[in-house]
Parts: sequence; C-alpha cells; structure tokens
Amino acid sequence: MKIRLLYIILFFSCHSLFAQENKDIITSTVRYHYGAVLSHHKSISYLVNDQISAIELNLGFIPSTERVWSRLYKQPEIGLGLYHGSLGNDKILGNVTAIFPYINFPLKRGKRWAFNTQMGFGLGISRKHFDPIDNYTNLAIGTKFNAFFKLLANGSYSINEKWGLNGGIGFNHISNGAISAPNKGLNLLTGTVGVQYNWNDKIPYKGLPKFKAVKLRNELSVIWGNGIKQVSEKDHHNYYTSSLSGNYSIGINSKQRVGLGIDFFYNKAANRGKWDFDPETSFKNRFSQAFFISHDLAIEKFSIIANIGIYTFYKTTPEKPIYTRLGLRYRFGEHLVTSLCLKAHMGKADFIEWGIGYRIKRNKNEK
Repeated sequence: MKIRLLYIILFFSCHSLFAQENKDIITSTVRYHYGAVLSHHKSISYLVNDQISAIELNLGFIPSTERVWSRLYKQPEIGLGLYHGSLGNDKILGNVTAIFPYINFPLKRGKRWAFNTQMGFGLGISRKHFDPIDNYTNLAIGTKFNAFFKLLANGSYSINEKWGLNGGIGFNHISNGAISAPNKGLNLLTGTVGVQYNWNDKIPYKGLPKFKAVKLRNELSVIWGNGIKQVSEKDHHNYYTSSLSGNYSIGINSKQRVGLGIDFFYNKAANRGKWDFDPETSFKNRFSQAFFISHDLAIEKFSIIANIGIYTFYKTTPEKPIYTRLGLRYRFGEHLVTSLCLKAHMGKADFIEWGIGYRIKRNKNEK
C-alpha cells in the first residue's frame, strides 16, 4: 500500500512539473530485479544467505527537441524512481526502500529497439540497520538513512506506440558515506525485466534535427567541501572532515571536460584508534594533499563529475594511496557552484562532501 501511494505521488508530481510542455513525453516503467549481493568483504560473505529480488517504478519525461540539451543527448529520459527489495538476509539485513532522481541516456536508437544507460542517485531507507544490542552482526549498514546509487544498462523494444518491453543488467550501491559506523556497504548485481508505458505520445524514432554543437569553454573552479564521519562503531564521536579543491578543466566537446586538480584535505578522524580515543591526533597530522584527474559531463546547469586522485603529501598515512570522487554539481548563475560528492578509497566510502564553490573563468558559449 505504501509503495502504491508513493507511486501515485510521484506520478502527479512529475505530471504537474512537466506536462506544461505538451511536446514532452510522459512515461512510466515497472521493472523487476533478481540477482545477488556482491561480497566485497568477509563480513558480507558471512551475512548473505539468499538471492535478492526487487520491484522498481520509474516515472519520467522525455524532453522535446526544442531544448538544446535534449538534442545534444538524443532526448534522454529524466525522472524519479522508487526501488524496494531484499538484501540477501531478511533477518539481519532486511530490505531497502529508495527514492532517487535518474537520467536515462540513449546510446543507440532504431525504429523499435533502443539501448540505454541509466544513472540514479538518491536516498535509501533500511530499517534493520546495525544496533549494538539487537542487530550487532549487521556490519554492512550502520544507519536507517543511506545513500543509494544506481547504474543500469538496458535494452527496450516498442510493441506499439504506447507499450514497450525492456531488460538489462543493473548495479546498485547502498551505504551511508561513513557518516556512521559500521559502514561496509552493500553492492547489488541484478538482471532486470520490465514494461514501459507512454502516457501522452509515442517516443519519436525519427532522426534528431541537425544543429551546431558548441564546444564547452575551459574552466577554472575552486570548491570547498565539508562533511562528517565516524571511525568505528566503538567510537560514537562524529569527526569533521573538509576539502579544498582547485581544478582546471578543458572542454573536449559540447558535453565533456577533462582536467587536472589539486586537493587539500582536513580529517579530524585521522589515525584514531578503535579502542583508545585519547589523545587526539595533533592538528598538523590531520592534513593531506593530493593531485587528481577530473572528468565532467555537463547537462544544462548540472554536471556529473568523476575524479581519481593520488595522495602526494601527508603526515598520517591514508587508508589507500588512491581515492575516487563521484557526484553532482549545480551552477547558480554564471559563477556560483554547489556540489554533493562521495569520496572513497577503492570502493570504501571516506566521507560525503557537501560543497560550495566559484567558477573563476566564465563559459560564454555554454548554453
């Protein structure tokens, strides 16, 4: 009943937002998942005792070609998704319910067939999380509210102008970004089958109108990120973490930039023991510095960013010599930037960065 109610809310919310443009196509998809938890740690292997299954609901719109960014990305589908499924151990891990915005990029489109890649990032709710008394063996999920990340490669086939079938392979990740311990996180790999319905029009499979795409201008940006993390379930303190990033990126086409940057990190939790919490790490030992390679995928005012970096100076040895950063940025006006990213060490979350920044070089050609 709760799932049905949420779906109804999603439908009317999206319809009120997007139906004003009558050339946009409103679409919905019901998708079934079946697969397994990928055991990336011994404690996860010990916990998982069953396959996983889930139901996913998507409600979105396919923008008309009157929008420049829609033509640029071959009319991607944008919307809200709802996911509810098991986690491989009903007694200890329970299940997860997630709500997430997503974007579905068309890779290849024919008269009836289409191949797509879908990305989503949102909020996952897990009721059977770690508890030191009632659920102390759950080392995967330490909080009720978690980050939910989704990646799906799928193909679809149109039966007629309204109905279609789809199937693919999906990867989901659930963790709290080290805000609270334990936080091994869960990685889910599933096969999917689904049904799609277009509410107000058919998906146009004709060629997109030709237009001249303008290459993105080079950009210099500075981002200040902030977050908190917990080191161990035995230490209930939340420690402040921060980053200051400078990045110069070069526009390689109308969608993407690649660049080089430098990171300065402050981590109050650096070198904290799991049993003895005093004395705290000295102030100078909380800093580290790194260089990174960046990639930005620009979609209107949004950017999907992916960085990979290596530490080059530190007083306290980091968990791993290499780190990654994945997230979203949104531009207000010409210069102000906000950011939400996850920094991780080889798949293990370090902390969630909530950032604000400034684009020093203006992109006059960006539309």
